[in-house]
Amino acid sequence: MKPRNLRHRLEKAAKLLVIVQKHMPEVKCQFDDNKGDSGHLIVHLPLGSDASKLGKDLESKGFAFTRTRNPWLGNMTYRGKKEEQPDILIEVEIHADRLNPSREIAPCPHTFREEKS
Repeated sequence: MKPRNLRHRLEKAAKLLVIVQKHMPEVKCQFDDNKGDSGHLIVHLPLGSDASKLGKDLESKGFAFTRTRNPWLGNMTYRGKKEEQPDILIEVEIHADRLNPSREIAPCPHTFREEKS
C-alpha cells in the first residue's frame, strides 16, 4: 500500500480510537487494515461491560450498527459502518451457552438510542 493511503487509513482509525478512549480508556483494541475497504477497528469489552455510551457517541457521528449474538462462543458483536471509515466491531463477552450450539442469531439492525442509560 502506498504511504499516503496507509496514513489516511491510520488517521481515520486514530480518530475512532479517541472516541473509544473517551468512554473506555482501559479496553483492548486492535486494528486490522486488511479487512474491508478501510480496515476494521476491533474493541473487545469484558463480561458485564456496557457498550451503550460508546455506541450512542458513534451513532451521533454517523455510524449505523448491526448486532450479532453468538451464545456458543460467548460474545455479542456490534458492527458499525460508515462510508469511507473503518468498520468498528464492538465485541462484548456474554455468558457462553454450550448446550445449544446452533443458536447463533443472524445480524440485525441495532440502535443504541433505544436503550436505557
